[in-house]
Amino acid sequence: MSRPAPLLLLIALASALMLAGALIAQHVFGWEPCTLCVQIRLWLCLTAVIALLLSAATAARQTWLAVLLWPLLLAASGMALIDNTHVTLIEVGIMESFSCSPFPFYYQILPLHEYWPGVFMSGGVCGMNDYKILGLPFTVWTLASIAALFVLVLATLWRSIRGKR
Repeated sequence: MSRPAPLLLLIALASALMLAGALIAQHVFGWEPCTLCVQIRLWLCLTAVIALLLSAATAARQTWLAVLLWPLLLAASGMALIDNTHVTLIEVGIMESFSCSPFPFYYQILPLHEYWPGVFMSGGVCGMNDYKILGLPFTVWTLASIAALFVLVLATLWRSIRGKR
């Protein structure tokens, strides 16, 4: 495989910065996240951790581990994009939903809100977001950011595969 380590580190950094932005919006500006927003946070955390592990595996030339981690990185970043698209569609009124989360009871199996409530406790309602930045809903900004992150993941994978030939 080629050396995608700098791009993997960029993926981890971008994920961490998006998570930090969400936490600042919540704890500084009082913007309460909905259940789906909290799920997006989980996917961003996983994306950052997996990207760091993948970078280490690549640097250590552990191809077998990299082959196992790439699908996980694609899944975590892809789920962040799917969940963010879902919440954006609910918010702009294109999609109606009785529950914003496709997995509304995940917290019973994975009670992260008990261990780290400042990050994983939801208090908002999906589709009830009045938070805007430069006239656009916050979820539109996060959707653009997460879509760019996913494109970066795909480009990094492509570069890694192409460099192996």
